[in-house]
Amino acid sequence: MAFDTYVVAAEAKELNNRLAGARIERVYQPGREELLLCANTPPKDGAPGARHYLFLSANGGAPAFYLAQRREASPQDPPAFCMLLRKHLAGARIRSVEALPRERIVRIECETSNELGLREPRTLVFELMGKHSNLILLKEGLIVDAIKRVPFAVSRVRQILPGLEYSLPPAGKGISPLMEAEAEWEEAHGCAADYEALAASGIYTPSIWYGEDGTAKDFHVFPLRVMEAFDARIFESVSEMLETWFENRENAARLSVKGLELSRALRARLDKLLLKKQKLGEDLLEAARAEDWRKYGDLVTANIWRLEKGADSAELENWAAPSCEDPGDAGEPALIRIPLDSRLTPAQNAQRYYKRYTKAKTAAVEKQRQKEETQRQIDYVESVLWSLESAQTPADVEDIRAELQDAGLLRVRGKNSEKRRKNGKSGGNLHKAYFAPVRYTLPSGMELLVGRNNRENDELSLRAAKANDLWLHTKDIPGSHAILRAPEGAPRQAEDASEIFSEADIRTAAGIAAWHSRARGSEGVPVDFTFARYVKKPSGAGPGTVIFTRNRTIYVTPGVSGDV
Repeated sequence: MAFDTYVVAAEAKELNNRLAGARIERVYQPGREELLLCANTPPKDGAPGARHYLFLSANGGAPAFYLAQRREASPQDPPAFCMLLRKHLAGARIRSVEALPRERIVRIECETSNELGLREPRTLVFELMGKHSNLILLKEGLIVDAIKRVPFAVSRVRQILPGLEYSLPPAGKGISPLMEAEAEWEEAHGCAADYEALAASGIYTPSIWYGEDGTAKDFHVFPLRVMEAFDARIFESVSEMLETWFENRENAARLSVKGLELSRALRARLDKLLLKKQKLGEDLLEAARAEDWRKYGDLVTANIWRLEKGADSAELENWAAPSCEDPGDAGEPALIRIPLDSRLTPAQNAQRYYKRYTKAKTAAVEKQRQKEETQRQIDYVESVLWSLESAQTPADVEDIRAELQDAGLLRVRGKNSEKRRKNGKSGGNLHKAYFAPVRYTLPSGMELLVGRNNRENDELSLRAAKANDLWLHTKDIPGSHAILRAPEGAPRQAEDASEIFSEADIRTAAGIAAWHSRARGSEGVPVDFTFARYVKKPSGAGPGTVIFTRNRTIYVTPGVSGDV
């Protein structure tokens, strides 16, 4: 990561320009090692006052500080360190934000009032030292407390405990691997940039570099030649760059953790369903022998006078065997060996076969119904797994979690779990507020909407779509529902899609629908399409499950065309 002394100094200078003179109104602690200071700047030079959220994270894996655009959610019961900061910093005025020269240490100097109304200094020190990062509150050089206490048992060199005198940590090199790579590049090409002079002049170019796959590679406040092979996004401020970088990083981490949890639950559910389907298939094969059990019972009954108790089998004449007049028919043997239970009489053996026949006939109908229902559940779980694989943000994953809770596939947890269970919904109508399908504009100007998950597919296909909109979905492949909007003035009762949509638009829309499916990497993907008025939801079906009629199928190569 490129959070070196240059980036620290640039961000500190920017914060000093924007926060000097601001009053700290609120202190929040959204995470165990995170702080959020809400500060209001007074009107200045004709400009109105503003509210700022200063985010500071001492997380060992990603220490950071920047002005955030939104307030993070905080726990209802503030931690002890948060309460301490509220006591000392609430109402305090920020005098300066300074980075120590050539160090990744920032001092936020504040001024507060004591019980007598006298001014007293307070200093919030932020040490960006990797896994040793810390946030420490000082009063006249003494440690009031820290977000991470460091006792003697942890470090014999430097303790961070209330009442001790604050001392600087051992000096580090303060240069990031990115800047080391830049120095090697400059040495290899015989050129060098004076970054110290650039830093002193305050000339910064906050940038994030992205690879061809769209993933962020690194960031810095200077344009670096070692990163010229990547696409650079330049930001207006250092804070904006840092917030973009760390928010994307945090979203990716949350997405990975949340998605992995749900994926495990879904795959465990899928394994059980597949095992159940296999067992039902075996039961159906057994039930398919119902006619054999009836025939065995008939043969035993017809030959009961010839059989005696104690025999374990009997070889009897098969009535269904071919006659001597038709020797070419080799359908069944003339004699058939029938297994018997030696503990039962011939009559009891016959009754046993009749009971197996009756049970098999009844089971065949029920087992077939269960197998079809199990297949529907398998299709649903696979569709949710696809939605999970396609999720882009933690909010998408939470929406899928709510869908699974509504479907009864995931336990509802939390304080309102009992109320939500009684209501039968974990998301309810609240989902409509988050209905935001992916939007595309086709080259012809037509709009295409694509659902992101099953609940959004339902909302899109069954409520948002109009009668003459075109509905598209990959044939027998998990994927998103897509709706191609009909233009204004299109005939409402058109019988064929070609009366409203061109073949190019249908093919383009089908390619996008295929792209939003599990067949994204395939070719010649079948996509069904029909008017939205012919799409219905079966009674009791799960989210995203529909039936449709009057459909046609087109084969396309998946691909996104148009503007999102």
